[in-house]
Amino acid sequence: MTSPWLIRVPKPGARTRLYVFPYAGGNAAAFLPWSARLGPGVELSVISLPGRGQRRVEAPLQDMRQAALQIAAAISADGATDFAFFGHSMGAVLALEVARICTLMHLRLPRLMVASGCRWPGALDREALHDLPTPAFLERLRALGGTPEDVLAHDELMQIVLPALRADFAMLHGYAYRPGLALKPTLHVFAGRQDHRVAPDELAGWQQESAAFGQVHWFEGGHFFLHQHEAEVLATLTGMLSGAAPAPFHPSHH
Repeated sequence: MTSPWLIRVPKPGARTRLYVFPYAGGNAAAFLPWSARLGPGVELSVISLPGRGQRRVEAPLQDMRQAALQIAAAISADGATDFAFFGHSMGAVLALEVARICTLMHLRLPRLMVASGCRWPGALDREALHDLPTPAFLERLRALGGTPEDVLAHDELMQIVLPALRADFAMLHGYAYRPGLALKPTLHVFAGRQDHRVAPDELAGWQQESAAFGQVHWFEGGHFFLHQHEAEVLATLTGMLSGAAPAPFHPSHH
């Protein structure tokens, strides 16, 4: 029985399963092409939130913890023995919360986590984007750069995707970071050099979330560098998943 929370691209013989947690407003379609590019050893499974894609008739969730509990249960039931988490922007926060729940409930944990394009959750932006009137909301989406211009200009299409987008931003706005124990999985951070939403000093806090912090990997591009420079991002990710991870990062003290 496959869970509605997970959209998997089966890959017989794969050694590792990569769970991808999309950004706000993102859905599985943006990540499904990754399956072929991750090579034969990695099977892709994209987290699917209600209110979009195949679940668009369902009411979107606005509570991060509720979503994380359901996803943790779905991943646990999925039965993968060797797996990793990759979350971008809102997805990185959601992945952290899922890993925390798995830790508390003594469920199997990923061996590797990647927080991509996201400030440390203790320093999140508190802006109430979800409450903006539609014209202002669309302007903010345009400024973020993740929604194609032809989608933003398509009124009927925007009517369909707006409720899920607003719900995602409401989920982020309502999220209250609580300090927790450092997680066991190795954690790496991916960041875009031209991402004006995530400053280097807003990434530092991620180090306290893992007892085995890896390093910060910088890529060219803005907030959506993961699509703009997909080849480099996937090459780095595939290297980590195959075990050819870079040497541990030890910050120098100046």
